[in-house]
Amino acid sequence: METKESGLSALWINFALAVLIAITACAGLFWPPTYARETRLWTTEAMGFDAVGLVVIVPVLLVSAMLAHRGSVSARLVWMGTLIFLLYNFAIYAMAVHFNALFLVYCGGLGFSFYALVVNLPSLSPSEIAGRYGPRAPVKTVAVLLFLIAFGFAALWLGEIVPALVSGHAPKSVQDAGLFTSPVHVLDLSLLLPAFVIAAVMLLRRKPAAFILAPVLMVAGILIIVAVAGMVVAMAVRGFTIDARIAAFSLAPAAGLVLVLVRYLRV
Repeated sequence: METKESGLSALWINFALAVLIAITACAGLFWPPTYARETRLWTTEAMGFDAVGLVVIVPVLLVSAMLAHRGSVSARLVWMGTLIFLLYNFAIYAMAVHFNALFLVYCGGLGFSFYALVVNLPSLSPSEIAGRYGPRAPVKTVAVLLFLIAFGFAALWLGEIVPALVSGHAPKSVQDAGLFTSPVHVLDLSLLLPAFVIAAVMLLRRKPAAFILAPVLMVAGILIIVAVAGMVVAMAVRGFTIDARIAAFSLAPAAGLVLVLVRYLRV
């Protein structure tokens, strides 16, 4: 099956996105005014994300976009997952970093990611994708993994949030980062983790759209976990105490997602 031409016109946005990611990352890593108003912890975490953006996300974005342009359906799904990650990442930059000279860059990255995804969606046929991947996809394995990640991270975040609500104070991680609230908590609990559950349920019911949604979310999940790993490494380098639970909840799901995704897309 070849991808439809209607979605390919959105791929030029990738080059603009790659430039915006590179500008964001290089400024965060090498231009001190970028995070001058942030706490030392939040600066360190952001720089970990920046390093991953430059070293991992830009290549994944460009390679998947070029392969998708040549007609690879699997690359198209990887590309879409990368766009989901960029929506997640630029939303954090745009709304949880103090106003700075890169504000319009953050907005541009968020907007380009969103509209590239919107323009691309009509070019994929759920029934054709389901026909391509459905017969050999490890449906139950993928669904179980999505459930485990969703409920595992929900439990992890609620373990911070519920005691904070009872005490009447913000979670310690939020206070240490100097934020009003955690953008990761908001995005995960409101959007990402429910999407994992929805995709898992739809996949078990073999809904055609699930064969698009599941691999796209797996890619996004892998990239988010890689970014978290970059954050953990940056914290360790700068002498911060690492929460072993976050490290454990990151590495194990990432390995599982990669293995299952490779099997899923290998047609």
